[in-house]
Amino acid sequence: MRAGAGTDTGAGVTVVVTGHWLSAWFLRLLARPWVVVDGEERRVRWGEPTPVALPEQPVLVGAGVRYLGRGPLLGCEQEPYGGHLGARSGAPRLTLRNGFWNHTPFRLVRDA
Repeated sequence: MRAGAGTDTGAGVTVVVTGHWLSAWFLRLLARPWVVVDGEERRVRWGEPTPVALPEQPVLVGAGVRYLGRGPLLGCEQEPYGGHLGARSGAPRLTLRNGFWNHTPFRLVRDA
């Protein structure tokens, strides 16, 4: 996997990476989030919307963490995204959240 911002010119989405309410404090303290779109890694901030260009749909989207900002990307299981989920108006918004335990992989969740 390559790290970087990418040079795609396709449609854009807004991506938000969050932790489960129980484990988020631990992740925020020790880990840094990353978004992966079709193998391209991009550093993001916890809970902050980040615009991401998609090369074409469907694509593989995932999120993971690196503890202390280095080492392997953990908790990342990319899922196919074909334009579903997200906000009903404006640019689509994807939220990726881990599960109950801090080691649970991040999954696409439907925004409320």
